Amino acid sequence: MKVWDRFVRCYHWLIVVAFSLNYFLLEPGEQVHQWVGYSAFSLIAIRIVWGFIGPDNARISSFFPTPTRLRQHFCHLKQRQLPKEQGHNPLGGLLILLFWLLFLAQGITGFLLEETDYFFGSSLIEAIHGLIADALFVGVLIHVCAVIIMGWWGRIQLIRPMLTGKRR
Repeated sequence: MKVWDRFVRCYHWLIVVAFSLNYFLLEPGEQVHQWVGYSAFSLIAIRIVWGFIGPDNARISSFFPTPTRLRQHFCHLKQRQLPKEQGHNPLGGLLILLFWLLFLAQGITGFLLEETDYFFGSSLIEAIHGLIADALFVGVLIHVCAVIIMGWWGRIQLIRPMLTGKRR
């Protein structure tokens, strides 16, 4: 059963690479760090557009966390049976929306630090930029743990579909 289209999978792994490079390897403020950050910002913007025009599981409307969807998800969790055809569940949807906001804020603060005279070298903006990066890292840890735990608890393949696009 097809879960994720090629664009969503490529986007996911490119964001993983961009975040990992900028958080762990590249020197903040260096040109390569900036270009990787701008690329991540662009990827998020394109993904949001894809959330309106892409296939069903890629659409924001398919995972937007409403109270009804959250209740249904908790019932599925209680029964340890998550829907096999579903992409992101509503809790995952909350995290995705948070990631998008944080990545966009990260890109804006990075732009303000490097491309505007007014905020160039601002310790406040630099601190905010660093806090957002740390919040993204915490979100990544939560995401990885949730994928592992939910895959086991819900008896559903979550990692394979993000690699191949399909779930058995």
